[in-house]
Amino acid sequence: MNRRRFLWLLWSTLGVYEVNCLFLAWIMRAHPPSFFPSLLSRGLEGTFLLATLLPVYLFLSFRGYFPKRPFVNLLFFLLYFSSGVFLTGLLVVEGGISLHQQFDSPGPVVAAMDRWTFGEGGGGLFLLTLFGIALFERIRPPRVHRKTLHFPDLPPDLSGTTILHLSDLHVGAWQGEEALRRIAGLAEGLGPDLLVYTGDLIDHREEEVEIFEKIFGGVRGRLGTFAVLGNHEYWTLGGQARDVMVDHGVPVLKNESRAVRKGEGTLRVVGIDDPAGEDACDGCGPNLKEGFRGGDPSDFILVLVHQPPLWEGEIKEKAHLTLSGHTHGGQIGGARPFWNLARIFFQYDAGWFQAPSKRGRFLHVSTGLGYFGIPIRLGMTPEMTLITLASSNPTAPPESFDQNHLSV
Repeated sequence: MNRRRFLWLLWSTLGVYEVNCLFLAWIMRAHPPSFFPSLLSRGLEGTFLLATLLPVYLFLSFRGYFPKRPFVNLLFFLLYFSSGVFLTGLLVVEGGISLHQQFDSPGPVVAAMDRWTFGEGGGGLFLLTLFGIALFERIRPPRVHRKTLHFPDLPPDLSGTTILHLSDLHVGAWQGEEALRRIAGLAEGLGPDLLVYTGDLIDHREEEVEIFEKIFGGVRGRLGTFAVLGNHEYWTLGGQARDVMVDHGVPVLKNESRAVRKGEGTLRVVGIDDPAGEDACDGCGPNLKEGFRGGDPSDFILVLVHQPPLWEGEIKEKAHLTLSGHTHGGQIGGARPFWNLARIFFQYDAGWFQAPSKRGRFLHVSTGLGYFGIPIRLGMTPEMTLITLASSNPTAPPESFDQNHLSV
């Protein structure tokens, strides 16, 4: 995404947040909910007015003028989410009442104060319902998606090879060790040939690497385990990110490849570094020339990246299968054809994509297993994906894709 579009989205998002807070403050003053004590309404009015200053604090902390406080980020996102959901429910109820009174004039007319009470009650009910769904999503185990991919040029001995794709665990952020052990146990029970991680294994503290090692250190693929760094590893560990992760048993590929042999077939795993590394140290960041160095033209090429935009260009042309994460699917929304928050920022938001000009070139964007910003997922349940490689008849027609996308 270019800088101009990013800034437009940023300022638009902050503008909507400010309008939400000011509108809620006005509601508390002009139409306080009848089911709230007066003192509570006044307190909420003041809270929403103060909340308009949160973006200022976040901006100044990002610039280094104030310390970065994770709870401030959480408060901002929760207020944004809650206010948006509440106001959506309120406006839907108000709109329904207006339509009813316009097209059913002989019916009873709802008084203005009653309309606000109904609207506020509807908004509150909508908010509680979505929080209930989000709580259910947190306590249920991750979904395991299974997908068989057919490749006309797959070496016969690699047919049946399984790859388990895990991404964006964000160890240490909004998940306890019990939940992480459940994820590790589920992954181990699947017994994949290859286990791959596509970045953001940790969130924001160096000690989270130790937590990852303790819980996931014993989970391995039969033929190999590989990982690439994400932006959170670089934000947390800086230029030492790779060394720290490797010291704790994480097999990181940084612009390099490894050959995995099964019978007479060779699968080459290529790990491309994350763009966040460019600001962390010299020699960090994506380097496709180094990553694709070596190998044989007959090798099956599996590429691991953290951010899906890296698929464009050389990787799309050379890699049979590219695995990525980063987007979380926006954490709110649904797989295509449904909309999700990640589609605002990413062309490849979540799920499966195929290169339109070349058969047998796939990208998978995982919605991830962890949380960022807020501990809430609606529709974008945490997932891991078990992929099975299969040979196909080279003369067979390509698989059918909807807009170059295949939902899992």
